[in-house]
Amino acid sequence: MQPTELLLHLAGALLVAAMVMKSPRTVRGLAFGAGMAAVAYCILSGVGGAALLWSALFTVAAGVQFVLLVQRSRFGAMRAEERALLEDILRVDDPAKQKRLVGLLEWRDVEPGEVLIRQGQPQPPLIYVASGAAGIELDGRLVGVCGEGDFLGDMSIATGQPASTAVTVTNSMRLAVVDRAALAQMAEAAPEIGAAFDRAINRALATKIARMNEAAAGSQAFACGCDLTG
Repeated sequence: MQPTELLLHLAGALLVAAMVMKSPRTVRGLAFGAGMAAVAYCILSGVGGAALLWSALFTVAAGVQFVLLVQRSRFGAMRAEERALLEDILRVDDPAKQKRLVGLLEWRDVEPGEVLIRQGQPQPPLIYVASGAAGIELDGRLVGVCGEGDFLGDMSIATGQPASTAVTVTNSMRLAVVDRAALAQMAEAAPEIGAAFDRAINRALATKIARMNEAAAGSQAFACGCDLTG
């Protein structure tokens, strides 16, 4: 057996192996290896023409698909809560920017009773709530709740003032603490990142204000009802 024939057998073996694999990435990787072996065989054996052309085209196609799958798998490895924050809340679609933003997040699981923000706390952390719920207190009185999709500490960022309320976990939460200092540095280098957070925070604040107005209206209606029935 000529040494070059080993390349032909290798290409065939890799193709057979690819056919029994379940992972698309593995299939494309093995197919790419088979194509490379076939191209090498054609070149070393002096086989040109259609054989070399189609082997090269097959190799390029398999290689491109393999690279795309690797990139997608890296993106797909992102947790669901990270995708929700980056795509749905911040609306950042660029994978490179998403990767940088993921580095700013510290994911935590917290239990009821833990205080996330204290009233009057200077520069409170910026927190994104992926799941769970927390109570918002003013001078020890419950004035609201926050839950999935909300930001905490956003009012302080918007106003530059200490935290006006305290936030205490009421239901087990999954949250991400954003590194404010690193975010500020990143926003200087990439203003669109800062703009994405600004827009998200503004939307969150608008939602909170609307929720507070609804709660106030409900409380007023309840009080009027009590007066009428009393």
